[in-house]
Amino acid sequence: MTKQNSAPLDRLASHFPPEVAAGVRDKGLFQAVDDFWASVYAGPHLTLRMKELVMVALHGSSSSLNAAALTRHIRRALAAGASETDVMDVLTTIIPLANHPLYVGIPVLQDELRQAGREVEAAIPEMRPDILKIKEDFVARRGYWTAMRDTIGSLMPTYFSGFIGACMEPWESGSLSPAERELMYIAIDTSITHTYEPGMRMHIQNALRYGATPDQILEVFQLAALLGTEGYVLGLQALADNRT
Repeated sequence: MTKQNSAPLDRLASHFPPEVAAGVRDKGLFQAVDDFWASVYAGPHLTLRMKELVMVALHGSSSSLNAAALTRHIRRALAAGASETDVMDVLTTIIPLANHPLYVGIPVLQDELRQAGREVEAAIPEMRPDILKIKEDFVARRGYWTAMRDTIGSLMPTYFSGFIGACMEPWESGSLSPAERELMYIAIDTSITHTYEPGMRMHIQNALRYGATPDQILEVFQLAALLGTEGYVLGLQALADNRT
């Protein structure tokens, strides 16, 4: 059985069993990465619970899915005081990330249909009344909308209904506060694997409206930058496994 590491959660060393950190060949490299990690975790504006939930969001996202890191950060989040409901709230909240490519793909399809002389197929049908009601409910509860969602709702009403349901359920039954949930969206949209400025702007606006501070958002940016250390983490573990 793997021994538990006694390193504090704000150190990179807490990712590894003691024997892995002890077996590091180049202490200078390890110390530099560990110090970078600690410099991010030293930020005073987010709780350790929130920092770990942000890392769960980053490693559980469809653009950066990493089972090993997700497992580590769920364990760390629970140790930092997060509940299982918090974790599942985060993992549900980030599902809509995978909808973003539709914002590019649908206009491309429409353009190609027009280029092929198929104007009728490129036309956007009128939104069904039941789909319009879903939109109205979303705007009433969340206070914003994006134009491409009109297009998605008109062209793919069944998908749209399921998608909006997945977007809304965490807000109805989840455990995160509105500001905390918006910080999860910001983390995803500012990550190296999914740098998406329109979403970043929208969710920064929402987070500020819900009471998040600029310093908290800046700390989310820094946590997202820690994705750059994940290759080191995985590589160090692989080297340790190769020695055994």
